[in-house]
Amino acid sequence: MRDWFRDIADFFFPRTCQVCDRVLLHNENHLCTHCLLNMPRTEFVRDLDNSMAQLFYGKLPVQRALAYFYFTKGSDYRTLIHRIKYHGEKECGQYLGRMFAREYRLDDIWTGIDYIVPVPLHRRKEQRRGYNQSEWIARGISQETGIPLCCGVLQCKTHRQSQTQKGIYERYLSTRNVFELQPSSPLVGRHVLLVDDVVTTGATLLSCGEVLLQGGVKQLSLFTLAAARMT
Repeated sequence: MRDWFRDIADFFFPRTCQVCDRVLLHNENHLCTHCLLNMPRTEFVRDLDNSMAQLFYGKLPVQRALAYFYFTKGSDYRTLIHRIKYHGEKECGQYLGRMFAREYRLDDIWTGIDYIVPVPLHRRKEQRRGYNQSEWIARGISQETGIPLCCGVLQCKTHRQSQTQKGIYERYLSTRNVFELQPSSPLVGRHVLLVDDVVTTGATLLSCGEVLLQGGVKQLSLFTLAAARMT
């Protein structure tokens, strides 16, 4: 019955791929098979000394730094991130979080992780947008791995303007003293996976990571849906 209703809905309101806008087939979700297969995966899982991990050398002790795919200026996959982040496609973020966890479910990257924590938005920004895209990505990983999702413990206390047009040093300054960890955190002594939508300079993850470690988190790993290709 559910499939029948979906067929009717697809006929009147066809679902389209979030990358190429092609009409999706019945068994496709959010991305068409072609775009999913041709996603520019980073394969950071296979390389501990990857370009994302190098952003935090000498700044933050990180167990693993992972991103699902690369995005570059003008690419269709950059558009995908914008749709997830700004245009209400939060379920697509959840879907891709699940897909990443499913693709690498046999790897040891999930071993020992106790909690998944999304990078928070300031409450005014989240109210205006209607959701936190990082939380939806984290939710997908949690659903696939069974690792508990811990929201609300790490909070953004300062409303910031968009980081898009800022340079590396400006981003660093704008994220200082922005986040705080709530008292009596269940994260103390735990291994935490910190999740965001995209990493460029690493300033936001650095700021959040510092707060988590100062608050008693024992080990920290990082995951973003996308990573800016630096070259």
